[in-house]
Amino acid sequence: MKMSIITDAHGKLLGAVQGHSMSEHKGGVEASVAFEPGHQVHQVEVDDDMDTITDPDVFQQRLKQHLTKP
Repeated sequence: MKMSIITDAHGKLLGAVQGHSMSEHKGGVEASVAFEPGHQVHQVEVDDDMDTITDPDVFQQRLKQHLTKP
């Protein structure tokens, strides 16, 4: 499954969304997500079971495994 993981300038995990698109066009309306300078979007492939994890700590730990180390 494709996920986009967002980190701040210090590498701290801020959030994640399913997919690699940060914009959407629908019904004549366009929406997009922008981040402060220094933030980074990591577009990664994760295990398909990521969308079944209900424990936030486990979810964050699994996301962090996909981030490249500086």
